[in-house]
Amino acid sequence: MTRKYLTIILLFIFCQWNINARSREEIKSMPELESIEEMLQFAEKQQGKPYRHGAEGPNAFDCSGFTRFCYKKLGISLNRSSIDQPKHGKKVRFKRNLKEGDLVFYKGSKGRKVGHVGIVYRKREGKKFDFIHASTSRGIMIEDSETSYFKKRYKKARRITSDRDIRKALKRFKKELKEAKKIAEEKSETKTSVKEQEKKHKESKPQEVKKRTHTVAKGDTLYNISKRYGCSVDEIKRWNNLKDNSISLGQELIIK
Repeated sequence: MTRKYLTIILLFIFCQWNINARSREEIKSMPELESIEEMLQFAEKQQGKPYRHGAEGPNAFDCSGFTRFCYKKLGISLNRSSIDQPKHGKKVRFKRNLKEGDLVFYKGSKGRKVGHVGIVYRKREGKKFDFIHASTSRGIMIEDSETSYFKKRYKKARRITSDRDIRKALKRFKKELKEAKKIAEEKSETKTSVKEQEKKHKESKPQEVKKRTHTVAKGDTLYNISKRYGCSVDEIKRWNNLKDNSISLGQELIIK
């Protein structure tokens, strides 16, 4: 019986691990930055920019606009509002398990619903951390999680991605880019090859011989007609299937 329960527990843990492993957000476009650390450095550079409701950069932000702006640099498109952003990524159950780059959510000034979001900037001992966010009064800034206002309003956290996922995505996109470039080059070479073949075919194609006619007038002879058109008497005879030099008034002669 003990073995049976142990198997069930292990199976449950494995399933939970599998679900969590898949629950990190998919990177759907080429990341501009290569790690969580680089994203946080980018976020830090936005300090001092003002808060503006509904703004998502580059010169002003609201809280969810700021997190969305930063995560776009990693090829991830977060939902627009702080209420919807907890739908992304993997749940971080305890504060002590937080990592840099995790999203942290806080209750709004009214009610129990999520009303604010920031990004864990630095993990400290135990449950303590610093987070970077768009403050309504001070704009983009780094704040201590132990600040009384935020400590009592902390609600939940989500892990959106990892350095490993970012590296894998970069490798995938670079490979796809390389393959696309190769296909484009092959198409270009094929197009050039076809054009060259067409050119060679055109050059090797016999030139069409232009034909014109001469109507025999009074006094015309094959000799003076040949002089006029720069050909020989024999050529005129061959072109017109003449057996001798006889021609008649009004006769149409082919001149090539």
